[in-house]
Amino acid sequence: MKKIITITAALLICLLFNYTAKAQTLKDAMQPAVKKGGFKMEGYILWCPSVIKVGDTYHMFASRWPDKYGLGGWTTHSEIVRASSKNLYGPYEFQEVVIQKRPDFWDNDRAHNPKIVKAGDTYVLYYISSANETGYAYSKSITGPWTRTDKVAMPFSNPAPLVKKDGSVYVFGRKSVDNIRIAQGYQAPSFNGNYTLVSNQYNLLPDKNQLEDPTIWWAKNQYNVILSDFRGDATGTGKNGAQYASKDGINYTLVSKESVYTKTVTYDDGTEQTFRRRERPFVFVNEKEQVTAFFTACLTQAKDGSEKSWIEVNPVNKYVPKEIK
Repeated sequence: MKKIITITAALLICLLFNYTAKAQTLKDAMQPAVKKGGFKMEGYILWCPSVIKVGDTYHMFASRWPDKYGLGGWTTHSEIVRASSKNLYGPYEFQEVVIQKRPDFWDNDRAHNPKIVKAGDTYVLYYISSANETGYAYSKSITGPWTRTDKVAMPFSNPAPLVKKDGSVYVFGRKSVDNIRIAQGYQAPSFNGNYTLVSNQYNLLPDKNQLEDPTIWWAKNQYNVILSDFRGDATGTGKNGAQYASKDGINYTLVSKESVYTKTVTYDDGTEQTFRRRERPFVFVNEKEQVTAFFTACLTQAKDGSEKSWIEVNPVNKYVPKEIK
């Protein structure tokens, strides 16, 4: 009997070791999407999810515009809204319009691509307007009122902000140079400080890899990023998900060539759907530096050409990345 128990225990240890060895990227800890979760709004395309917990409530900031304009409507009609839920996985309910475009200011074209963070006792909402323009709004309350910057804070797009323990801010994002989407990083001593490039290096990603839509978190003493692999440089498939990590915020390493996510979403009821586009990844991280949810914007297109989009959410089994060397 002792021998059987010993062999069984050894087998379990081997299985656990093999699972751990395979758990390289977020994909390995991702669970089926919640079919009745996420965030949907009839008549609107939803894009760019970003979630923060305040008290016992989860607040999602997202971009929206009327679906009659199709996906391209974001260029002139995008505004930022807030939705909330008592459950991280939703469903989220619309609460209010937070930011709209303003005439005669840097954000006069659109308000798009929100990312919500907390710096000390202040909520900071980063967002973009035209290409290569990132600014922010801030408030002491998650429900506002919001004070906006009057000028561009960083001349790049798709900001992924990370507030450090000392109050300084690191922002990873995308810069379009001659139609090439390179990665850059900016830093500031505080959210309302002066933002400067972390490096004059042409591209923070290796091998001339391109990107869109990064999301960032800190774990294992390193910066961790998931992004849209724009040309398939990392995964072999354009706009599939790729995962990178960096110790210094300047030199990023590809974690795996395997896609973190694809255009196909599998649900908790056993069904699945392949979307025309699945973009704008966002990770929700708990106080233990564990990823517990993964959000994406998913777009369908009917035979008549009409488009609809909503936010899907996959629970994640407390994922912590491996530390890179």
